[in-house]
Amino acid sequence: MLVQPPAKSLVGGSERAPRGQVDSRMKLRDNGAVSEQNPITLDEARRPRPASAALTKTGGFLAGFTHTLQPYIGCRFGCEYCYVKALSVHQFHQPPLAWGEYVHPRTGIAEKLRKELARAQARGELDALAIFMSSATDPYQAAERRWRLSRACLEVFADYPPGLLMVQTRSPLVADDFARLARLGTRCWLSFTVETDRDEVRRALTPRCPAIAQRLETIAAARAHGLNVQVAVSPCLPYSDVETFGAQLVELAGRVVVDTYTSGDGQAGIRTARTGVAGRYAAQGWGDWRSEGAAQALYAWLSARIGARAGWSQAGFSALARSVTCVAPAQTAVVS
Repeated sequence: MLVQPPAKSLVGGSERAPRGQVDSRMKLRDNGAVSEQNPITLDEARRPRPASAALTKTGGFLAGFTHTLQPYIGCRFGCEYCYVKALSVHQFHQPPLAWGEYVHPRTGIAEKLRKELARAQARGELDALAIFMSSATDPYQAAERRWRLSRACLEVFADYPPGLLMVQTRSPLVADDFARLARLGTRCWLSFTVETDRDEVRRALTPRCPAIAQRLETIAAARAHGLNVQVAVSPCLPYSDVETFGAQLVELAGRVVVDTYTSGDGQAGIRTARTGVAGRYAAQGWGDWRSEGAAQALYAWLSARIGARAGWSQAGFSALARSVTCVAPAQTAVVS
């Protein structure tokens, strides 16, 4: 389950952008929660941290990808269900802050990336790299508007294109870099998170995330720019109905991956059980958060219409990477 978000994040003007374009006036708010109850200063919560390296070898849920790339430490979207809260990068973060209250730009990461990719090219390994940007942060959260670290990395990738670059986000800010993504052609996929088509669900569970309508507009604009787009329904949240949501996904995306809390949090739902997700579901009357029935129904509907372009959980996320790295898929339960 590759998730990042919760902060009222996107605000647009009263006029809408022309069809196929994203309104450049939409702003990502950076609503920090470092204040009276928490004396730690905003400077400490946002202080840059120089990158010692750029690429990190990966496996596990992302088996098939060779490396991950994290331009930032932390994520101000602060999703209630984000699995990163259980990882050491957050558990041992200093100063101690709640998930979503800090983001540290990894300054110098583009320069590190250039050196690492140049070495890979010299060894003849560039085409075998499958890079996931990012698994523990959102590369296009509000901080990117100031620091442009993700953009700087894309400039490096233009000079040293890997076999595959998967850019994972839920932020319309990525529209600023459509032209840079397009330079990579078929080597690049934009994976955009859309967990539901019901914005009231988004507001109740991930209030800091961009509105659903703004995400759908961004995806449509990305396709209009000729980008390869995958939609990550990850995790699958309560949606309207299979045909309505499914039809939107089929129209917008080249691929769709459906995931759940139990299949995708890395510990069969144990990590999610330690969060406030169960309480949120109970308060909203959404039923058992562990149930995969709605997600399985959506996946089955999509599979019947787009075939292999629909993916389930880990195997779905890594399918494109495996075509580059030739890593065999992990054994997963059959979803009916």
